[in-house]
Amino acid sequence: MLKQTLKADIIKYMKSKDKVRLTNLRTLMADVKYKEMDLKRELTDDELVVIIEKTIKQLNETLSYAKQSNKEDIIAETEIGIEMLSVYMPKQLTDDEAKAIIASVIAENGFKGKGDMGKVMKASMLKLKGKYEGRKVNPLVNQLLA
Repeated sequence: MLKQTLKADIIKYMKSKDKVRLTNLRTLMADVKYKEMDLKRELTDDELVVIIEKTIKQLNETLSYAKQSNKEDIIAETEIGIEMLSVYMPKQLTDDEAKAIIASVIAENGFKGKGDMGKVMKASMLKLKGKYEGRKVNPLVNQLLA
């Protein structure tokens, strides 16, 4: 399970005294704990991936602000965090693979035309969650429904 991997890596980074990676993982695990307390149950691996994805998105925003401000130390730490957390994400699909999945969703459900855009998006996002960037799905769906 992904959570056990994260805990093992925290111990590994504690032993190696890698403060940047340790801080990133501890922050992630705090977010996981808060979510588990809200839901009053253990998170599934898919739910953990959503939290990791959100954390990576936040780090990317931090990175862009740090680059605008020329803060070299923050840029380096943030890049390490993004690289480290990306390891825990499922393999990302290529554009062609995502297009094939969306096309199969359209074919399976008999969706036709722009009127079914919302239905296609909802069904496609269920299959692509965590494996493909959400903002890139809409243009592919538009292209396939045209």
